[in-house]
Amino acid sequence: MPEKKTERSACRFTVQQASDGKPFLAVQLYHDSIPRFKDAVLGFDLLGGMRVEAARKLADSLNEHVIELFVTSEKMDKV
Repeated sequence: MPEKKTERSACRFTVQQASDGKPFLAVQLYHDSIPRFKDAVLGFDLLGGMRVEAARKLADSLNEHVIELFVTSEKMDKV
């Protein structure tokens, strides 16, 4: 039976701008503690019309309340 494996990383949210100028939230992980995300960008597209200042307030709020990102997946036992 597959075993579930959970990987965790402390993280923070930042506001970045896409090539079209729209702001989006990006998640930055600390210490490369989830190897599969080492070269990945985790982000959230925001509703159209959201201004950069509103996006920053959202990121600040998330940073005050979210301490870690986690990923759970099934790990196959080696035979």
